[in-house]
Amino acid sequence: MTQKLNPFYRFAAEGAAVGRLLLGYSNLEIGLMNCVQMACGANLNAILKSMYSTRGETKRIDRAETLGRSHFAHHHLTPNFQHAIAIIRRCLQIRNQYAHWALWDDNSGKLAFANLESLAKLKRPVNDLRKLRTFHVNATLLAEQEAYYIYCDRYTVWLNFEIRTRTGSMTRNVMQKPRRIKRPRLKLK
Repeated sequence: MTQKLNPFYRFAAEGAAVGRLLLGYSNLEIGLMNCVQMACGANLNAILKSMYSTRGETKRIDRAETLGRSHFAHHHLTPNFQHAIAIIRRCLQIRNQYAHWALWDDNSGKLAFANLESLAKLKRPVNDLRKLRTFHVNATLLAEQEAYYIYCDRYTVWLNFEIRTRTGSMTRNVMQKPRRIKRPRLKLK
């Protein structure tokens, strides 16, 4: 692909950030799986197979939530577990908009992206892409989204250690609970 056709030559920083978001998401799910495993006291095999036996990120989060809910409740960590689930769901929304949408340079000075699936679902024929609803991101917003991924990772690690402390497998939580940060927007206005 030539430089002219590939938007990531012009938007190299944005492209690198999108790549990190796409590739980094799976680590967040693994962190959630480990956290749930510690809460359930189950072996890794049981939790891994329960979460990953069917395809789909939302299904894995739903399964983790179902598996962990009563265990976190028993140790008075329900709000914390619900927050962890909410954070990772937002991270999934961020990931999905880049994984399943088309990205290009529309000469606006920002990286453009749109959901072609929304056009495909229309009952009427689609003869061109001019009516495609276009959104934009820039390096600043992508940095906010990456910071939210880091927050998700740190929060899940803290919760993992907190449940271990409460179940008695650790004497104290060596991780400090991360300060809550604002949910990033998905796209620029």
